[in-house]
Amino acid sequence: MLVFMTVMALSLFGQVGSSTLTGRVADASGAAIPGVAIRIVNQDSGAALDLVTNHEGSYTASALLPGTYRVEARAAGFDPLVRKGVELAVVQTVAADFTLQVGGQNQTVEVTGDLPALDTQSSSVGQLVNHKMIDDLPMPNRAATSLINLSPGVVMITSGEGAENYPVFSVAGGRARNQDFTLDGGNVTNAVGVTRPQQQTSLPLDAMQEFRVITNNYSAEYGHSTGGIIALSTKSGTNQFHGSLFEFARNNAFDARNFFAAATPPLNLHQFGGSVGGPIRKDKTHFFASWEETRETFGSASVATVPALAERGGDFSALSSVIYDPATLSGGKKQPFAGNIMPRSSMDPVTLAALAYFPLPNRGAAGALSNNFGANSHSTLRRDILVGKLDHNVSSNDLLTARYYINDYAQVDDGAYGIPVADPNASTTDGRVQSMMASYVHIFSPTVTNNLSVSYDQRKFLQQRLGAGAGLAQQIGLANVSAAAFPTFAVNGYVALGAPGTTNAAVARLQTPITDTQVLESVSKFAGKHAIKAGVEYRRGANRETDDITSSGALTFTRQITDQPGVSGTGDGFASFLTGLANAASLQKLDTIPSHAAYWAAYAQDDFRVAERLTLNIGLRWEAELPRSVDGNRMNAFDPAALNPVSGTPGVVTFAGVNGVPRTAFNANYHNFAPRFGFSWRAPFAKNLVVRGGGGIFFGPMVSNSVGPAASLGFGDALSLVAASADTTWTLAMRNGFPVYTRPSISSSGFGAVPVGAKTTTAVTFFDRARPAPVSYQFNFEVQDEVAPNLVVEAGYMGNVGRHLTASDLSIDQVAPQLLGPGNLQALRPFPQFSNVSIINPPVGNSSYHAGFVKLERRFSHGLSLLAHYTFSKFLDDAASANEFGDPGSYMDAYNRRLDKGLSGSDIPHRGVITLLYSAPAVTRLRLVRAATAGWQLGLLTVLQSGAPFTVYDSVNQSNSFSAGTMRPDRVGDVSVSDPTLARWFNTAAFRSAAPYTFGNSPRSVGRGPAWKNVDLTLARNFKIRERLHTEVRGEFFNVINHANFDLPGHTLGNADFGVISSAEAARTVQLGLRLLF
Repeated sequence: MLVFMTVMALSLFGQVGSSTLTGRVADASGAAIPGVAIRIVNQDSGAALDLVTNHEGSYTASALLPGTYRVEARAAGFDPLVRKGVELAVVQTVAADFTLQVGGQNQTVEVTGDLPALDTQSSSVGQLVNHKMIDDLPMPNRAATSLINLSPGVVMITSGEGAENYPVFSVAGGRARNQDFTLDGGNVTNAVGVTRPQQQTSLPLDAMQEFRVITNNYSAEYGHSTGGIIALSTKSGTNQFHGSLFEFARNNAFDARNFFAAATPPLNLHQFGGSVGGPIRKDKTHFFASWEETRETFGSASVATVPALAERGGDFSALSSVIYDPATLSGGKKQPFAGNIMPRSSMDPVTLAALAYFPLPNRGAAGALSNNFGANSHSTLRRDILVGKLDHNVSSNDLLTARYYINDYAQVDDGAYGIPVADPNASTTDGRVQSMMASYVHIFSPTVTNNLSVSYDQRKFLQQRLGAGAGLAQQIGLANVSAAAFPTFAVNGYVALGAPGTTNAAVARLQTPITDTQVLESVSKFAGKHAIKAGVEYRRGANRETDDITSSGALTFTRQITDQPGVSGTGDGFASFLTGLANAASLQKLDTIPSHAAYWAAYAQDDFRVAERLTLNIGLRWEAELPRSVDGNRMNAFDPAALNPVSGTPGVVTFAGVNGVPRTAFNANYHNFAPRFGFSWRAPFAKNLVVRGGGGIFFGPMVSNSVGPAASLGFGDALSLVAASADTTWTLAMRNGFPVYTRPSISSSGFGAVPVGAKTTTAVTFFDRARPAPVSYQFNFEVQDEVAPNLVVEAGYMGNVGRHLTASDLSIDQVAPQLLGPGNLQALRPFPQFSNVSIINPPVGNSSYHAGFVKLERRFSHGLSLLAHYTFSKFLDDAASANEFGDPGSYMDAYNRRLDKGLSGSDIPHRGVITLLYSAPAVTRLRLVRAATAGWQLGLLTVLQSGAPFTVYDSVNQSNSFSAGTMRPDRVGDVSVSDPTLARWFNTAAFRSAAPYTFGNSPRSVGRGPAWKNVDLTLARNFKIRERLHTEVRGEFFNVINHANFDLPGHTLGNADFGVISSAEAARTVQLGLRLLF
């Protein structure tokens, strides 16, 4: 059946329309006129649709493409009426009512653009970003979807950057990367069930028609998202040829210096390309194509802490912390190094060889211990994006479309250390993203329309460390690891070596490929006052992934190796590194893991026009995500109750498809029913006042992190060593190398386990089998008033309460708090036979979001448009999402999750956005003055918002507990200060390490960073060459006021930068552009 539907849709080349035109025809007394001939004509393409009003005098046309329409109404005995310039945007329902006058002369009456700018048909909350905004507003990296921040309730995390150029954001209390994206009605969201949701296409600006952000209470047609719907629309061809040629350029010579940088980072950007659209056969077949190429050399300024010159030689006499010699451990106590100076004999030879890869200090006073390294990174990017679209009107009843997108890119990041092979941010990335969509719309009758579409997305992603295969680990003397890359050294309080910050696979991550296939079938029925739409949706996601995570070794060094057990403020991470004694160490390289999952949904939506002034939106959606499975059953599970034959304690690793274990990662849930309700009411006491509201249930994706290679124990090399006590034991000495690893057979008894008391080697991760779907309860209420023609004021409320939200992996192998104490606690863990046991992406999160907003919007007319809104909100949760604007942290004590409740990392209580577009008129008829003043355009985008929340961490694990997450200290005073400065943003004395063998009492998100203020500006001028041909010269100025938007302060107790702000976002940058438009 699926193959048949796919072939059928591909052969028809159709497109699912996403917009609706509805209305009622009455005479001068208000009485309905049935049998009126309605003709709807797309003014650009000439495509026409003929309908007849029903006995209620009503008509509805669904599945229309966004565009400008002419609507004609003709009935015997009445003068015809033609309404021109009816703008229909993506995912919009517009009411175009007619009042016909009795007449016998058959004289046509024409009206133009007199429809109110109000939403009288739906109850959803959202924002349209139209083609005028996309064309004229400033956009860094020319990523159109960065304008998502024009919608109330949106918090931008990144505005779009890198090879794939996708922004990351949170929508109205939803999780970041938890939106569902559609392009021309087809899915363009990352593969369902096997990786985190994210946008898959980044259309060039010259190919984007418009898009709509639906932030709250979307109709039953949409699902699989608790964080908003983003509906994108590609430009189409018309009856007239149109297009563009363009080049945009940026160079650091025009940019301002970052607040903390000694010079502007390197930047040389060229984006060029063109677009063309037009008729193949007038009124019947049209095409559109766009190509954009990007060539960029760029960098970014960074400030970090590296070992001081004296510390590299073992001299820590300038450090206030006392350094203790782990070799002197006796009776739970250590002896300090004399004078805080480590003799060379106490240093590991592997460590000494690795020292050459640490960058030297180059910033601050001589001997500075923090923020003593500054540099600009260096990267190169090549990207080519091609978009093609074909529209064919077979007849007035058949609409066909095909669309293709491809993004080829390659990026090389050399990092900032000067020795790329050891730089955490040095890697090569190659990728190709393709998206195809084909669809067919058939109108069976004036009241019945059928939509069928198929979309297919494919993403290849290859990321690898620089210097792969060069034997770098062997060159510094680390034994029994692969020659794939430089080892990963995580040193508490200092820069890391080896581990890239751009991927969760430190050596290589190969996705070859990720795919997502979607089939959509829906039927729209118009019956009396009811506009009913029902449909089914099927999606299948697949991911073929090969990850080399740490085959060359990953080692962690905390201050506790060189501290005095139970004494806070002692020890140092780099001193521990010099000893070569690691707190944790791992080797992990996975086999190729081909995984797949599926998703089914069915829905029915009834937009019931109860009366002329009242419309009800009533819907019900059912959805089920079929769990992830892996080819060849290469996936482990875990039975926490079964007795392990090796250790005699509960907890056994099991395997999919073996001994009755299900093949899927978790149990499917077929009981997810999501009702939706809303209303839109036009007040009788005010001509242009609309009251809207509603609520509903919305289910989200079952996974929100990258889980392509997850739960693959037994199907790769996986060695995990964790110190039994952070203060008094260590996993290995680097001089001795890693223990020789032999992959155990999955048929071995008690896979991965060791007897209690033996050194553990296996960390277990698994999916909890009883896994409810993430769910969001959304509700809204708002009032709209068109206070003047084209000027709408809106005030409203949005709420979003989340349950069972997915979060970062949760350890269930923590020592119970009442058992905490000194010494080796491994035997007291629930599963002492393993290094750790964690649930993958568990659905344990809860959230609540409440927001009030006001918005003022003026549609473009007389050369001016305006959009301004202010949102006041509060966003709480108890588990962070994969991406946050701030740093809220994760779990601490798995036995007391109440400590984790706090402000979300995307809690921005105050946020205001102002956009303005202005086209200056010619001010005089004098030719010279007119020539100087005509054609000027101004675009302004201003964002003002509160600072981001952050959590204070402790660099020392006082609990000695193998905690579920990051440790937090005790809060003993007021965090805020009356006069925050860059050197002391908050009261650092308000925190102290918790007492030994306890957890701190400080909550998540206890502080807030600096507020954000940004103004972007576009100034352009158009020069007319001849009719329908002109050039545009423009300058775009980002952060035009050059305001320093500071990042979060250091917020780890015990680190040298605690309370200090040492970085900022980009200073003013300039982009110059030239376009030829026809």
